[in-house]
Amino acid sequence: MNPLRGEAPLVLGKGEAAIRLTLKMGVNALCAAEPMLGKKSRAILDDLEDPHSGPALDTIRVLIWAGLRKHHPDYHLYQVGELIEESGPAVFNAAILAGLGSAF
Repeated sequence: MNPLRGEAPLVLGKGEAAIRLTLKMGVNALCAAEPMLGKKSRAILDDLEDPHSGPALDTIRVLIWAGLRKHHPDYHLYQVGELIEESGPAVFNAAILAGLGSAF
């Protein structure tokens, strides 16, 4: 994992049962997310940083899916949604922001 290139760890659960994933949040992830969300990257980033209501769940789900494509291409949107339901959106949003912060 290269945290200087937009890669961030995403660890779900604890101990041996934990799922360990690597997000790659860079240009390719944002380009994949734009048409799915119908927004340009700036609007997606604004949604992530919304101080009043936080990001839309769809934004989190699509960005996680897009960020997983490099290292975990077999994950689909539905599976990502299931992971979010199990672990809550906060852990995913933190990983997205960590990856984007190091990518740009």
